[in-house]
Amino acid sequence: MPPWLSLLLLRIGVCLGIFIAGFGYGWMKFEKAAEIAALKSQVTQLQTNVAILEADSSQAVVDAGKLAQYDKNAKEQRDAVTSNPRIKCFDGDAADRVRNLWKG
Repeated sequence: MPPWLSLLLLRIGVCLGIFIAGFGYGWMKFEKAAEIAALKSQVTQLQTNVAILEADSSQAVVDAGKLAQYDKNAKEQRDAVTSNPRIKCFDGDAADRVRNLWKG
């Protein structure tokens, strides 16, 4: 083989090797960038889910407070109506008004 041909083949081989190495390096960077983009998307979705859960828990606390107040008010009203355990209904003027309502 003439020396100029072996030198030409060597140059072609080196150029081809550099091209393949550069292509592989670029491909790896592309894959890593795609993976990072996917992870950023997942992080954004998780942050959204956390915000939704925080809002739900805040609403649950508000609802629990409202229910506790409702129960307290209902108990106070029930105790006001039946302050004496032997009384099953209204007495006095309130009883007359209730009776008149039923009479029509």
